[in-house]
Amino acid sequence: MNVRNLPLLLVFVTILFTNKSTAQTKILFDDTKNETSGSADWVIDADGTKYGVAKLPTPDQSTITANTAETYWTGALSSWGIDCVNKGFHVESLPSNGRITYGDKTNAQDLSNYKVYIIDEPNTLFTATEKTALLNFVKNGGGLFIISDHAGSDRNNDGSDSPTVWDDLFTNNGSVTNPFGISFDVSSPNLKLYPSDITEVSTNVTKTNNPITNGTYGTVTKISYSAGTTMVLDTTANKTVKGVVFASKSTGILNGVMVAYAKYGKGKIVAIGDSSPIDDGTGFTNTGLYKSYSGDSKVGDNHRYFCMNATIWLATTDSTLPIKFVDITGKTINNTTIINWQVNESGFNNSYYIEKSLDGTNFEVVGTVGSKNNVNSGLENYECKVAGSATAYYRIKTVDNDGSVSYSKTIEIKNTNKSNITIFPNPLSLRNGGTFSINGLNIGSKIGITDQKGKVYYESIAQNESIVINPPNKLAAGVYIVTIKDNMGNMVNTRKVVVTK
Repeated sequence: MNVRNLPLLLVFVTILFTNKSTAQTKILFDDTKNETSGSADWVIDADGTKYGVAKLPTPDQSTITANTAETYWTGALSSWGIDCVNKGFHVESLPSNGRITYGDKTNAQDLSNYKVYIIDEPNTLFTATEKTALLNFVKNGGGLFIISDHAGSDRNNDGSDSPTVWDDLFTNNGSVTNPFGISFDVSSPNLKLYPSDITEVSTNVTKTNNPITNGTYGTVTKISYSAGTTMVLDTTANKTVKGVVFASKSTGILNGVMVAYAKYGKGKIVAIGDSSPIDDGTGFTNTGLYKSYSGDSKVGDNHRYFCMNATIWLATTDSTLPIKFVDITGKTINNTTIINWQVNESGFNNSYYIEKSLDGTNFEVVGTVGSKNNVNSGLENYECKVAGSATAYYRIKTVDNDGSVSYSKTIEIKNTNKSNITIFPNPLSLRNGGTFSINGLNIGSKIGITDQKGKVYYESIAQNESIVINPPNKLAAGVYIVTIKDNMGNMVNTRKVVVTK
C-alpha cells in the first residue's frame, strides 16, 4: 500500500461509515418521563447509574454482533435494544434533560430524525407542546410504541401513573379526541369481565393475519401480564385500530384488549398495557426486575417476537393504497391463462391476489404473486399463470397491513383454445369398425361422445393434439355429439358425427 494515500483512504472510509450510519433507520427510546423512577429501569443502557442516561449506549453499538449478550448494556430494555441493532437499526436514548419536539431544527434529537419512538411506562404528564409534537410525529409517518402499566404505578409520586399519562394524551391534546382509537381502562372491575389490573398468561390471540402477532420475527401465541391494564378500542375515533391479544375472559374485539395497533395519518402506533413483557431482568443494581422479554418460563420468546414484530412494522414505510394499476391484460393459451399487470407502487410489501369469476360478479382467488417491495416509486410489471377456461373475468386484489383493499379493473378473457377441430371420417361407416379421429385438440382436453338424448358412450382425456376414437360401446347408426371441454370442465367445442351402416 502506498502510505502517502493513507490519509485519503481514511477520509474515504470515514465518509463511507458516516453515510451508512445516516442511512440507518433510527429508533429512539425515551427517558424524559421518569422511566427510571422507583423500581423501574425502562432504558436500554443506564451506564451503571440510576439516573443520567446518555444519548448513545456504551460500548458503542457498532461493536455488537449476533452473539452479543444483553448484559453488554445495562438496562431493562437492553435485550430489545441489542435485537434492534442486530436487525440493522440505530438506537438512541432521549435523556431526562432532552426535549420532545417535532420540526424543531435547533433540537439535535428532534423526532423528525427518527422513525420509531418508544416510550415505556411514562410517569409524568406530557406538556401541551409535547402532545402536539407526538401527534405530528405520527401523523407525518412516525411510529409510536405505547407502553403502559397497571393503575397506581405512579413511580415518582406526582399523582400520575402511566395509564393516566397516556389517556391524558388521547383526550386532552387540544387537537383531536382519541386519535389512535385506544384508551386504557382503569375501572375496576372492567365491565364486570376482568379487573383493570390483570395478571395472567393469555392465549386469546387473534387468528386474523396481522404484522404484530404474525410478523417476520416470529409468531406470537401468548402474552403474559403481571398486573397490566387492558384497553378499550373505539373504531369510530380511528377505523384502523385493531386488537390482536385479549384478556382470557374477553369475548369481544373492543374490550379487554392487551395489545393493539393502528394507523394515524401517515404513521402508526402499537400499544400494550403492561411493561413486564419488555423486561429483560437486568438493570440498575438496586432495581427489582424480572426476566420476561425472552426465555420466560411461561411464554418462552413470545414477548421478544411481539416487541420486534411491532418495531419492524413501525419502522416500515407502507405503501399508500390504493395501488395505482396502470394496466392489466390477459390471454389464454393451451388451457393456461396468463395475466399481466403493471402498477406504480412504492414500498408495498404484501401479495397480489388474482381473482377469477365466471359471471363477472362472484370472484375467487386462483393465484398469488408476491410484491417486489419497490422502495422507490416506479412502474413494476407482474405476471401470473393460472388454469384457463372458455370465458372468464379476472381482476387483481391488494390488501394493505391495516386491512384496506384495492382492486384493479376487471377484464374479460375469452377462450383462445384451438377451434379448428376436425373429425375424420365423418360420416363414418360401421363397416369400417366405427373408428374415427379427432384432430386439433389442446392437450388435456376432455373428450365425450353422447347420443342426442345425452347417453354417454365414451369419455377420454387428450394426451396429444390428435386422438383415435374406438368406442367400447358399439355405436348404432345415427347422429352423435362429440363434446370438447377444457381441463376446468368448461365447454370449448361441440361437433356432430354421423354414423352409417
